[in-house]
Amino acid sequence: MKKEPIAKKLFRTYFLWILLFVSLILCSSVLYAVHSIRDSITRTQKQLTLSVNQNIENYFQEMDEFSMSLIQSEDFRRIVTRELPETYKENRNTAELFGNLYLDAHQMIQKNYRVGVVLDSGYYIWLGNEYYIDRIQEDPDAYEDYAWDGSARIQYLERNEYLQVSRGSRRVSDEDKPMITLSRSFGNNSFLYNGSCILEVQVDAEEFKKDMKRLLSEESGDGLDLHLMNQDGEDLLDEPDWDGKIFLDTCNWEKGSFRRGNDYVYVYPLFHSGIYAVYTISIFAYYKQLFLFVGAAFVLFILILVIIYFVTYRVSRRISSPIHEMCVDLEKVDLEKGTCYMAVETGVSEVDYLSEEIAALTQKLQESMKHIIQLKDFELEAKLMALQTQMQPHFLVNILTTMGSMAHEAGNRDVERMCTNLNQMFRYISSEETGGVRVFEEMRHVERYAELMKERFPNSVVQFDIPLEMMEVRIPKLTIQPLVENSFKYCNRSMPRIRVTGEIDKEGRWTLKVLDNGAGFTREKAAEIMKKCEESLDRTKSLSGKIDGMGLANVYVRLKLFYKEDAVFQVDEFGVQIGGKRQEDC
Repeated sequence: MKKEPIAKKLFRTYFLWILLFVSLILCSSVLYAVHSIRDSITRTQKQLTLSVNQNIENYFQEMDEFSMSLIQSEDFRRIVTRELPETYKENRNTAELFGNLYLDAHQMIQKNYRVGVVLDSGYYIWLGNEYYIDRIQEDPDAYEDYAWDGSARIQYLERNEYLQVSRGSRRVSDEDKPMITLSRSFGNNSFLYNGSCILEVQVDAEEFKKDMKRLLSEESGDGLDLHLMNQDGEDLLDEPDWDGKIFLDTCNWEKGSFRRGNDYVYVYPLFHSGIYAVYTISIFAYYKQLFLFVGAAFVLFILILVIIYFVTYRVSRRISSPIHEMCVDLEKVDLEKGTCYMAVETGVSEVDYLSEEIAALTQKLQESMKHIIQLKDFELEAKLMALQTQMQPHFLVNILTTMGSMAHEAGNRDVERMCTNLNQMFRYISSEETGGVRVFEEMRHVERYAELMKERFPNSVVQFDIPLEMMEVRIPKLTIQPLVENSFKYCNRSMPRIRVTGEIDKEGRWTLKVLDNGAGFTREKAAEIMKKCEESLDRTKSLSGKIDGMGLANVYVRLKLFYKEDAVFQVDEFGVQIGGKRQEDC
């Protein structure tokens, strides 16, 4: 487990909990505010579009009412349908009649309207900055698909075609200007709206655009764009980058709000004229206030995060500073050099108590340090020497050599072979190998032991399955042979079968098992053996000083001394397993 300073742990704990608490409050507040702002934006935009829409509708309503007032005026109808054409045909002065028309249509001056009248008799009357009546030279198709039912028709005209074909050689200032035209049919009888004449009320297209933009800016500010579409798909504001007809076809020319790419679109029909006001606004402009609020909330969160960071850091440092001072003083302690811990005053009762106790303990430790080190060294040396002395029967080597020579001279080959094996075994036992032996050396010793045991148990079979890469591993001398000896003791005596297997992994960890065909240990017996082995590690005197007393406990102790925490020793009902980790050769 990775260790960390207490200041770091306190800082992380305080910081995370406070940050979590503040984040929950801030996120809840922001989510509530975002929801409220979004609803407010939606309501505001809807109100704005409705307000602008009402102003635009009023604009066209004024044009419509003006046209109706002219049609409903008997004087206007009489002059334009009878008196003015007759006077013009008789080549008389028409100035007085035009003056009366201007009196009837006096509102056109205030509204900057132009008025045109298409007569079924083939004449065209124009009232604008100039006025005239003249015959139409050719019939334009501007009203070819008109229903002639008196309904208002609003359209965008690049130019007034009737003005073009009727002005003759005279110069008219409005002849090439695009116009917004509201036109309707009328007659000179009781059925005013089913006649074959057309009244046109026109405004300059550029002036119309300025009026629409002024209405839009007065109500909504930046970001909201306006398009006015008639049923023919014409944009009365002549916006070239907006294909409104395709969009209105997709939404079936219905009123409502729609999503189009990165824009929101609102569609409103205008009274009864077949004109649609289409408002578009980008998502960014739509949610501009929301984005600004979220940005401000993010900046506030970062600011709060920085404040929390510094506050929790200072608090954690202040709380942990007494313990930190103790740790700094403890790092300077070196009992071998006589440097002891001196108690410090921290102002915290618990920390002061610990400081005083640590100071007292270091004094006692300093007094006993040398004694403890000496005892440890003596204990380790005594264990190694006590175990090593069990394996040094030098006097037997000379006797076995003599016995082997006598058997050779007597021709007794079995006795000679036994003496030779015993001689080599005792030489192996008596050799000094403080750094351990290789597995293959131990295995040769085990094989000699197995051959000797064959003299006693002719039917015995000892099998070895040790991988080649394990043969160079160093182990304590006389580790495997005592295990095989133990198996001979507990195996089936009539037909002993013993198997020695080994494994080693890529990291150098090896295990070795010794199994036999005996009844095996019970679980209670296996637990008892393990307990005695563990007790033997702490009490060297419990080990026998005789050769035949060198059993499982002896092997367990030497493995622990040789491999320390990497040692493996396990006894169960199936057999004995030992192991360790490969060490580099010294």
